[in-house]
Amino acid sequence: MTKKESEMKRELAKLYYMQGLPQKEIAQRLDVSETTVSAWSRKENWEEMRAAKTVSRQEIVAKMLKKVSERLDDANWTPDDLAKIAASIEKLDKKTNVVTIIEVFSAYNNWLQTRMRFDAELSPELIRTMTKYQDLFIAEKLNNTTIE
Repeated sequence: MTKKESEMKRELAKLYYMQGLPQKEIAQRLDVSETTVSAWSRKENWEEMRAAKTVSRQEIVAKMLKKVSERLDDANWTPDDLAKIAASIEKLDKKTNVVTIIEVFSAYNNWLQTRMRFDAELSPELIRTMTKYQDLFIAEKLNNTTIE
């Protein structure tokens, strides 16, 4: 398998993984080993990316609020504990984070794929290139690194 073929299989594997397919099925579809798919997944943090893609910021805030509500009657809470939790919820609820970025990129990619049906300037190669750079951006945000 050439380097280009391997790269294309890796990209396709990632797409399948983000759609929720198990690694075993991805390996079978692409005629690669499960070990290869697993290595690609680990190296590029696919699991974190898929989790971030499938859980919305609103769901996270709602779960945090539910936990606070359940424990509110706990006598061991200090005002400082409550202030820290409230600050975390407010920060999560109001600031752009990786989850928000992934939500926007996902919606944008869906829009591009739909538009590609009638827009001759859009091609699968162009969308793959844009997705590559979106993924790099997300990976940098997940790892708290940026390239200036």
